[in-house]
Amino acid sequence: MTDLVPAATTAAALPAPVGPNVDFRVLGPLEVVGDDGRPREVGTHKQRMLLNILVLAEGRPVPAATLIDRIWGDAPPAEALGALQVYVSNLRRALEPGRRPRARSRLLTFGLAGYRLAVDPRQLDVTRFLDLVAEAEQAADPTAVERAATRALRLWRGEPYADLAGQEYLTAALAHLTEARERVRELRVSAVIGQNRHHEVVGELEALTHEHPLRERLWALRALALYRCGRQGEALDALRTARRILADELGIDPCDELRDLERDILRQAPHLRPDRTRPTPGPATVSGRVIAGRRAELASLDHLLDEASAGQPGFALITGEPGIGKTRLAEEVAAQARKRGHGVAIARCPAAARAPDFWPWTHLLRQLIPSLTAPDGRLITGADPEETEFRMYENTARQLTAAASQRPVLVVLDDLHWADPSSLRLLSHLAQTFTDSGVTVVATARDCTTPAGALTDTFEALARRRALRLPLTGLTLPELAQLAPADTPEDDLRSLHDRTAGNPFFATELIDHRPVGSARAIPPGVRDVVLSRISRLPRPTADLLRLAATTGGEFDLAQVARVAGLSLGAALDRLEPAMTAALITERSPGCFGFAHAVVQETLTEGMSSLRRNCLNPEIAQPISPWKNTITSNGTTLASHPHHPAVPTMNTSRARRPDLVSRYHCRRPGGPG
Repeated sequence: MTDLVPAATTAAALPAPVGPNVDFRVLGPLEVVGDDGRPREVGTHKQRMLLNILVLAEGRPVPAATLIDRIWGDAPPAEALGALQVYVSNLRRALEPGRRPRARSRLLTFGLAGYRLAVDPRQLDVTRFLDLVAEAEQAADPTAVERAATRALRLWRGEPYADLAGQEYLTAALAHLTEARERVRELRVSAVIGQNRHHEVVGELEALTHEHPLRERLWALRALALYRCGRQGEALDALRTARRILADELGIDPCDELRDLERDILRQAPHLRPDRTRPTPGPATVSGRVIAGRRAELASLDHLLDEASAGQPGFALITGEPGIGKTRLAEEVAAQARKRGHGVAIARCPAAARAPDFWPWTHLLRQLIPSLTAPDGRLITGADPEETEFRMYENTARQLTAAASQRPVLVVLDDLHWADPSSLRLLSHLAQTFTDSGVTVVATARDCTTPAGALTDTFEALARRRALRLPLTGLTLPELAQLAPADTPEDDLRSLHDRTAGNPFFATELIDHRPVGSARAIPPGVRDVVLSRISRLPRPTADLLRLAATTGGEFDLAQVARVAGLSLGAALDRLEPAMTAALITERSPGCFGFAHAVVQETLTEGMSSLRRNCLNPEIAQPISPWKNTITSNGTTLASHPHHPAVPTMNTSRARRPDLVSRYHCRRPGGPG
């Protein structure tokens, strides 16, 4: 029988692709994406099993007898061979929809040795994953290790070969991949600690040690990260927990690494301290990812750090759409602050609606002053809620001032748009009252959501404080080129820029997940982000967006309104939440476009041409825009010869009078 354990062969060592450029993703539920960027439906469960087995063979032929045994086990049907041939035929049609009838398949081939999936190894996410793991293991610099490890982990979507779950023949391959994943997770957190960003991985290491309590390396990393955060007692407690688990589960003592680390923590060995002399990654490599452009923004933030060194507080607000690089820019200024010797604390506001009051500030203060840790998770208590909140304001100001008396301090509040109202009011209070301490506060927030409530008040308080405001836009083409491999053709770079409008997250996802030879695939990460943003829109808005997406990247509002059976005012009313969310923009009067091509592509992904025509038979074949003429008696006429007039807009319902006015033509003799 054919050996189905993944071969230790890299993509570079295997032959060039034979079949069409189709991307096979098995690090999670099976996904097949064609070179047109659209998913391929591969049919029934047994057909999915067949394709998984062929992917598992990594281009090696698998005999029909082996396939039958793998699919049906000990109870194959009487006509198993015939059923297998039907499955193969169905898969060939699904994978090569453009293949002529009776033409030989170039993707799923058959020979004397059996059936074979003729693909370039780089078309398999498994191969790309293992190559990146090897790259991380071989890299010498922590930033290069983190970059490769992060890219590898982004490919992992769930249980590998999920359609083969429970099959005995999968055991070896699954163990091989799972072990590789755990190694690369260890490599990533170790690289982060090696860059003096230990505070970022304390929570992650706690979860990892609970998930894998017998992996001693994880316990060592957790204890080291805790110690470098100033939490010596917790570091020793983690090592004692590891010792107890190893004794109870395996009857063994900890390894030398854990014993030596415990001894060094007890005597506070100098080599355990963060290496303040190690160069912090510059603008090209932060958090394992390239950060391109943003020189002017970095210079402005660097000036705030200068002021903090001189004892002057400063505030900055970084805004932009999701994926534009707000967090990445904040991480870079944090790296620069550490390089200067500043104290740094970073907290991300949780999206969960039930997060406790002051949640991000509690985490910030604990990073700066570990002695503040309390069993109940609160920093202060009090009977009167209003008095308690004001006391929290004053207490936080005093603690920050105390921390800054030792050295300048930078605090970063990420995702401010998700902060609880109490945390927002605290930031407003600091913006209004902080005057003479070396504290820099940097916050990030999306600008695609209309501020409301406490967020509006916080933005106003920051504006009154003359806080540095940094609205981020898309990268230029030369800047975007810094994210791509050096040998990327110019045409591919232009296509990438056109599709993403310079959004770094979208661009990086497309670079990392693009199938070989495919320029139109939508990576899962991009799809998830876009669909998440769409899901927050009102249902009528999302439905109208899908209708508009059938036209391509731009659409004529009057045309879409007519097909949807809406007045112009009603259509504009429905699209306003999408404009507020920065999903669409007005390109010219009456003409709108999607902010990124990947948004339009995601909305129509998997939608067949028949479905598009059924949804919108007129827009699917775009017609020339028409203009309305209002006669002297108020009657609306359509100048397009084949369509009736568009219903007159109900301006009383429209929320954007500035846009509504553009659709009213001047009456003869009316105002000019």
